[in-house]
Parts: sequence; structure tokens; C-alpha cells
Amino acid sequence: MSFNLSRTQFLQMFAVMQSIKLINHHTAKAAAPALLWKNENINDDQFSVLTSLLSSTPLMPSLSMLPSGSTAPILINPFTEGGYLPHSGPGFVVIPETGTLNIQENALFNAMETHISTAFTNLIRHANARADHVAMPGAAFASFSVDYDLHAPISKWAKLCFYEEGCEVAIIEVLLPHVFSANETAAHHLIDIMRHFIGQSMIDTDIAAGVLTNDSIHVVSDIPKPPTREPEKTLEQKLMECPTWATW
Repeated sequence: MSFNLSRTQFLQMFAVMQSIKLINHHTAKAAAPALLWKNENINDDQFSVLTSLLSSTPLMPSLSMLPSGSTAPILINPFTEGGYLPHSGPGFVVIPETGTLNIQENALFNAMETHISTAFTNLIRHANARADHVAMPGAAFASFSVDYDLHAPISKWAKLCFYEEGCEVAIIEVLLPHVFSANETAAHHLIDIMRHFIGQSMIDTDIAAGVLTNDSIHVVSDIPKPPTREPEKTLEQKLMECPTWATW
């Protein structure tokens, strides 16, 4: 059965797929190997558009080629207002002295070169426009997981699993970048970033719709508070409010 993505789900999936592509570029020792994707149960037309959008992602340099203090994005939120590149987000911050991957949740993206920032902004807007054409409004994915064997050969396919609240799951497969098998700590951190994005974007979508569907709590705003009755004033208080009476 083909999984027909809603507009929100389409953009959630695009952001995660793009994140894996960015990680592949940033962590490659030399030229980044091409990523291979396999459709498990997504609508074929939607999957084709997703992979087409990925091909438009700017080619990013390896972290080893960036100067100290540079920021390299890990995941770019496509739900930003106006379609602009977010001011900050999950990213690698280059600190060669540490010899390790420095992953930050709120790295500053405005340090990137202007032409790259512009390219990402254009891609975000293009992805939103394509989502309008190939998907209908609907629910967001509620959670996310990556099903792979950490100790398996890197040539083994991994499953990216996107879960709806009713436990339906949309699955695509990918040959993960080498870092996911070479650095267990970094792999867990990177997957947590993707998982957090899926959960937060679902919450944001529910709030925008006026209802938190994950726990059936309705978000109600601007409800007038019931009038509260003021406590009865004592005779002394009434007299003090009127100087004439108080001195009478």
C-alpha cells in the first residue's frame, strides 16, 4: 500500500533526507560519496519530487576544509516564516583543536557565505511550493527512528521510519554516511536531532491548527476570564476612601 504524504509530512521527510545529505558532505574525508535512496512505501510521485529536491541541495564542503569557527548546518527547518534560512539551528562548529565532531543544537547559520544562504532560502521556498502541488494539508509525523545495525557493513541499507500517531509508518531506505557506523556517540546525537525536529514540527503544526492532537488537549486562546467578585470593604476602608467622611 502506498503511503500518501500530507504537506507537513512531505516537508518533514524532506528535511530529514536533506539532513543526511548534509551530514554526508560535511563528514566525508574527501569527495562525498553519492547517497542511494530506496522507496519502501511512499507514493512514487511524491518520492520522485523528494529526490529531485535533494539534488538541488547546495554542495557543502567537508569540515576538514572549513576554517576554525565555521558553522556547517546539520538540519534546516523548512517551516520557517517567509521561507528564509533560519538564523540558527543544529550544526557542526569547526574546532580543529578538539579532533572530534563538535555538534551544537543552536549553531549560528548567518556565518555562512551569502551565496550559500541564498541557495538554501531559494530551496526552502521551492520545497514549500512543490509540497503545495504534490500533497494535501493533513497531520504531521509524530516520531522518527533509524533502523540499522551499528556494527553492520556500511553497504547495508538503513530504514528511516516516520511514524504517525496511529502507528502507521512511512519508510524509506538509504545507505547511511560512514559517520553513522564509525562514531557511535555522534550517530546517536545526529539521530536525536532528527527525532527532535519531527516531534517539534508536529507540536508546532498542532498548535497552528488550534489543537494538540497527541494528547487531545485543545489550545484555546483569548478566553475572557470570569469576573471575580471583590471582597466586601470594611467601614473603615470606605471612610478612608472619602476624606470628607473620614474627618466627619
